[in-house]
Amino acid sequence: MTRSLFQSVKYGVTGIFALGLILTSCGKETTSDPKIYGGSKVSKGQWPSTIGLVSGRGINCSGTVVHPNLVITAAHCVSGVWSPSSLSVYSGEGKEGGRISGQYQVSRFEISPKYGRKTSGWDDIAYLVLEEPFDIEEADIPEILFADDEIEEVLGIGNSVRLVGFGTRDGGGYGVKYEVDAEITRVTDNEVYIGKDGKDSCQGDSGGPAYGQLANGEWRVFGVVSRGGRCGTGGIWGRMSANICWVQEDSGIDLGLPCN
Repeated sequence: MTRSLFQSVKYGVTGIFALGLILTSCGKETTSDPKIYGGSKVSKGQWPSTIGLVSGRGINCSGTVVHPNLVITAAHCVSGVWSPSSLSVYSGEGKEGGRISGQYQVSRFEISPKYGRKTSGWDDIAYLVLEEPFDIEEADIPEILFADDEIEEVLGIGNSVRLVGFGTRDGGGYGVKYEVDAEITRVTDNEVYIGKDGKDSCQGDSGGPAYGQLANGEWRVFGVVSRGGRCGTGGIWGRMSANICWVQEDSGIDLGLPCN
């Protein structure tokens, strides 16, 4: 069973119950594949640009603030949502179990028109426009990995990158912001494969970021969690740069990227 099946489940308490039913029907153990795998809880105030996407009873995906009015997440996190009024964005360190309310209402969202075509990647990306600006310092909004020289520096096979999200954890638990450093194992034009040996993302981390650090110490955000196999064995992140010019144009929000 792959993580893409798991990712279709919404992870409130009802989602965890549903996951148990799925695993039972497949003849697997009824315990969930538990984290941001192999990581640790973030300190208060760390990675404020990593948010929890709230729908229904609590956090079911993660995402990244790239502008005070704009959040990037995975298309599959919102593909079944009919109205933006059912979505909100949570800022903070989270709460065990994920049952928490978002502080920022979503006014509209759009899914990449290329999502699901799978010609050169899944293009599993969507953007959310917030009704009110996200309360974050400008310095805490990560720049998007876009320049060719920076891409070459960060996206090398074997490079270590930082994964952050609110997903399920090895040993149990869900809904608290965790981080882990994991290794890049493969790079394509649209996607990056990250993680192995117990360091990975998992359910609930979908849509969340991968960050890379430049030699000068600055961080760039480049990934959007899309899918993977069993948690802990590695997953696939969409490259934000592959769709970010569409985001900038379609949303009407200037991200300062030279897309023309």
